[in-house]
Amino acid sequence: MAKSLLVLIEGTDELLPVAKGIGAKRIDGSIYHWRADATGDMPETYISCTGVGTQRSYECTKKRIAETNPGLIVSAGTFGAIVGGIDQNEWMCNAKTRMLGDVAEKRAMREEIDHDTEHAAHVQRLREGCERVGVKWLEGRLICVGDVPLFSEEEKAELAKANDAVGVDMETFGIAQAAKEAGIPWVTARVCVDTPTIPLPDFGALNHTTGRPYYGRLFKWIFLHPIKCVPTLYGLWKLVNVYGNQLAKIIRRGYLKP
Repeated sequence: MAKSLLVLIEGTDELLPVAKGIGAKRIDGSIYHWRADATGDMPETYISCTGVGTQRSYECTKKRIAETNPGLIVSAGTFGAIVGGIDQNEWMCNAKTRMLGDVAEKRAMREEIDHDTEHAAHVQRLREGCERVGVKWLEGRLICVGDVPLFSEEEKAELAKANDAVGVDMETFGIAQAAKEAGIPWVTARVCVDTPTIPLPDFGALNHTTGRPYYGRLFKWIFLHPIKCVPTLYGLWKLVNVYGNQLAKIIRRGYLKP
């Protein structure tokens, strides 16, 4: 029996364009879990919202593995560049992640998972898919922070140097750890959403379930930035929608087939 593809995405804003692009339907009416039938080159595909953070992504991935019998797992969504020379819309395409400790541990390295060699065939197919749909991909180390995001550009630069890293997210290590424990291949397919020269708006902590800013903090930021709020928010919306449509094309064309 053919194995399914399991795509894990941190937020609903990133998830919905992908689900729509592959013709997925909600599972039991939930906005957080979707499924699409296999058709043509596209495998049976499940898409789930992990929520924000490493522990949540780990727990979600373990649960979805048990329910979907995947042959390949994708850590999808966004990451932030922590070095110069990376543009918004570039994708991280590899199978490598390093978990750092929390703020109290001074972000010291806890563990690394490097499956670039072991899952090289899947990584290569993903990169081929990127090239076919016009995505510029890059490779490098993503560091994963599990408690609070990195907002200080100084801290980002320090961690980039200390870990020979180019980007940061909060979910990939949890996804990779669950995949590793289950013996299932995994890859990262995440888009760069902010850079040292184009930082994200500081909305504060995100809603851990939806991955969105809390509305009170969002409205406060809009009130404080009335001129730039519309182009900034539209730019972010457009970026994640373009990303979702591109990832959907890659899935439909079979580049992420288990």
